[in-house]
Order: sequence, then C-alpha cells, then structure tokens
Amino acid sequence: MKATLSDNINRSLQVYPEVGHPDAQFEQPRTEWVLSWPGQVVIAGCQVFWTTEVSEALEQGDLTERLYPQLQTQLGDLVQLVRGPLSKMQRAVLSALIVIEVHAKEVAAKLVELQVSSINDFEWISQLRYYWTKNDLYIRAVNAEFLYGYEYLGNSGRLVITPLTDR
Repeated sequence: MKATLSDNINRSLQVYPEVGHPDAQFEQPRTEWVLSWPGQVVIAGCQVFWTTEVSEALEQGDLTERLYPQLQTQLGDLVQLVRGPLSKMQRAVLSALIVIEVHAKEVAAKLVELQVSSINDFEWISQLRYYWTKNDLYIRAVNAEFLYGYEYLGNSGRLVITPLTDR
C-alpha cells in the first residue's frame, strides 16, 4: 500500500500542470489532473506544489503580484468544477481539497499582510510544508522534518482549518 501510494504521488507530481511551464500546452489542465488521481494523491500533490509555489514567490518577491492571484484562480476553478456533474467520490475529493486550498490561500494572504519576503521567515517556516525529495515525501515545520507515512487518510470531510488545528 505504501509503495503504491508513493509511486502514485511520484507519477502525479511528474504530470502536474505547472503554470508558465514551457511544456504547459501539452499537459492536462489542473481541473482534469485533480480528477485523474486518488484523493490522497491529489491532496499530497497539491500541497507539494503549493509549498514550491510559495517558496519560489518568496524568493522572487512575487507573492502579491503573481502567487496570490494564481491561488485565487485555482480555487475558483475547483469551485466551478465541484458545481458540475461529479461522482460521489470526486465530489468528496474536491470538497476536502477546497477546504485545504482555502486555508492555503489564507496562509498566503497572511504572508502578504505580514510582508514576509524570505523563505527563512518564521511565518513561512512555521507552516506545514510538503517536499518531494530523495524519491519520498517529507513534511517540514520549523526545523522538524518527517517522512510522510503514506497512511490511508480516506476522503473524510473537513469543515475548516483553523490556526488551532494548524498547530
């Protein structure tokens, strides 16, 4: 099970539609990508790319101008998608993902509000950040790093993510 999840996450990351990527015209849209993989893979993959996108935006000083509008667009695309015809499983995956992406957008808004400009700023490093490295998925927060356990998470619903549940 763990090997299968790892393989699926790895393969999904390789075909994730990156905005502005030179081969973007050959990739499937993100709205199709989120429906093409199991829920746990989609959520982990979106977290990896959110971490990458925020880190790159901080390094390039492009948090306000590029990243925040991109996150709004991605969230809007998911909301449009969830309003359409979907299977019960697809709706469950998208509902969980939307809650996570609303939280991700709120984190980005807070980084903008606090004028965070470095990937080493505490407001950024205190967030749960997902990295695919050494052929495995790692989660970091502050100076701690954990190997993602690939435990089955299911498609459980989430109401909200608050600063308290974040901790």
